[in-house]
Amino acid sequence: MKKITLIFCILIFCGFSKAQDTTVFHSVMDDFNRCYEAALASESDSLKIKNALSAADILETALKEDGVFGYNFYKIKNLSSVVSSDGRVRVLTFGIALNSGRYAYHGFVLYFNGKTVRATRLKEAEKDSLDLSHADMQAQNWFGAVYYEITRFGDSKHPVYALCGWDGADMFVNRKVLEQVVFTPSGTPRFGGRFQSETSDDNVRLVFTYTERAAMSLSYNKKMKAIVGDHLNTLPQFKGNPRFYGPDMTFDGFYYDSGKWYYLEDVDVKLK
Repeated sequence: MKKITLIFCILIFCGFSKAQDTTVFHSVMDDFNRCYEAALASESDSLKIKNALSAADILETALKEDGVFGYNFYKIKNLSSVVSSDGRVRVLTFGIALNSGRYAYHGFVLYFNGKTVRATRLKEAEKDSLDLSHADMQAQNWFGAVYYEITRFGDSKHPVYALCGWDGADMFVNRKVLEQVVFTPSGTPRFGGRFQSETSDDNVRLVFTYTERAAMSLSYNKKMKAIVGDHLNTLPQFKGNPRFYGPDMTFDGFYYDSGKWYYLEDVDVKLK
């Protein structure tokens, strides 16, 4: 009888804990949405930034709860969530459009080591003064983007994760970014890799800048086992001015091998 009572109490406690966690997540989602909507409605950029920061602070509180790694935050429409195929990494990002034409970004990286989850907050850098393709940008001075895809490369003992993201740079141009992230034994994310591109052999990340009027593809190609994206080009008289760059109907690929990303020119996307 005592054993049955003990089991019953455990079940009740587990059910209560789960309900309590769900209540916390629902509260977080509601509070996040209120702050985000306030940011959208704000007339000044300073208020937009302040309210978006409050939304990020609220989301951070949820990352301390059990079960957060698998919770989908379904009520938050403006939150991008991507999970690696090995189930070890989850990245949450969102942005708010400013009156200046720029975006302010917030993000979190969750790393699951099989037992516990470590959450790291990402804080956007002042990008105007940086060489974005070569700058050392970590969690405290993050590139800033909405990541829409994460793909694992390398082997299970030495995984390397490729992040594809979008950045609404300003009112004239957008950016796509291909970023590498690995993790220290303690679960700290380390951004940056060794990338070869069409014009350089020593990039830390790949940044593609193009006219705001165009759309650029950048995603993982399963058959090629590489990241494939539109090749950007323009007319000769506009060379060097990203406001006039856009896809030219050809595609480039980037594949990972032994610690470096290699450039593939004019790949056949029919292999996709």
